Amino acid sequence: MMISKLRMHKSDETGDCLASPDISKAQCKYTPKEPVILHVDMDAFFASVEQKERPWLVGKPVVVGGDPQKRHGVVAAASYAAREYGIKAGMPLFTARRLCPHAIFLIGRHQDKYEYISSRLVRIFYQFTPQVEPYSIDEAFLDITSCEKLFGPPLQLAMKLKEKIKKQLGLSCSVGIAPNKLLAKLASSLNKPDGLTFIPKDKVKEILSPLEVAKLCGIGDKTAKILSSLGIHTLGELGSYPVEVLKRKFGKNGEWLHLVANGIDHSPVISQAPPERSMGHERTLPQDISEPEQISSVLLALCGMVARRLRAKRFVGGTITLRVRYSDFVSLTRSETIARPTNSEHVILKVAQKLALGVESGIRRVRLLGVSVSHLTKDGQSQQTSLPFVEYIEKRKKVYSVMDRIRDKFGEGSIRWAGAASFI
Repeated sequence: MMISKLRMHKSDETGDCLASPDISKAQCKYTPKEPVILHVDMDAFFASVEQKERPWLVGKPVVVGGDPQKRHGVVAAASYAAREYGIKAGMPLFTARRLCPHAIFLIGRHQDKYEYISSRLVRIFYQFTPQVEPYSIDEAFLDITSCEKLFGPPLQLAMKLKEKIKKQLGLSCSVGIAPNKLLAKLASSLNKPDGLTFIPKDKVKEILSPLEVAKLCGIGDKTAKILSSLGIHTLGELGSYPVEVLKRKFGKNGEWLHLVANGIDHSPVISQAPPERSMGHERTLPQDISEPEQISSVLLALCGMVARRLRAKRFVGGTITLRVRYSDFVSLTRSETIARPTNSEHVILKVAQKLALGVESGIRRVRLLGVSVSHLTKDGQSQQTSLPFVEYIEKRKKVYSVMDRIRDKFGEGSIRWAGAASFI
């Protein structure tokens, strides 16, 4: 089967991709006018985020989900070490515990943390193409048909994308490249984890034919059982099965089954303007710090920058996220959702300082700090405050407005709150 897990070496002057030795040069040829679709799927996303924050979990069977003591909880994600015991997403937690009693079970309480990482991931996608369709919190389709002049051939672009995700997020992903969305999603699933799989147009039938029908997105267990009763087990058998018989058995889905079994999919990548899902700033510090006063000073400067961006675009946000990287390169991300959305640096700072206490930022030496605000809404759509100090709040808003205008005219460092770090 002409599929391999690729590792890019270089690209020659003709634009043809030179990949691993078992992939021929002819396989890597492409026609820029033909659709080129990428599917990016993060590897064991929730579990990988937890392992990134706590490196001592790397290589261990980690299960993220609800409370394993409750019978109704399910697995949200399982590390690849846990999957070796048969644990998979959607499985009841009590079943997972039976399969691997020594697994490390984590309650996925920090959904905001995962959404924050996901928003950073989407911003990376938009650095390569405006045609991005997020498919879930940890996967997306990218149409890169017209991107070769900027980033080179598709395989080269995919390697750059994987490297940027690894460098900026510390996470691995699997990428599939194909002429359409259906095949790109299939390709990304064939060489997990950390895979890069290319399905050329002229090899589609050869690649699909031996695969089990359930390998294809959209064919679930129930449909697979019905097909099995008809003697259909592989996509090759489904693709050559009489369409009229499939229509009688499955109705209008019968024709769809025939098309997808032959690798035919005309659905476009449905893109939209890059979403304003969050706004944030982070800085690697010129030297490691550990004193609470130093940390608060940096946080105040960062919160001021974030709040200024929010006000400039007339947004308020309901969730504040703090990111910390220590001197040993261990990173932690913590979030808190507040009752009333805000674009005030003082409100954002208060939450950020509270989150900092929970991640030992006053004990261990800190190398990087970041603050972001998510769950954004337009300022006029936010809930009005019911506090009695309306006059005080309005005065503070006027101060913010004056400071923003000064920065617009003279630069970010022209005015700052007393105590804010000057090197930010």
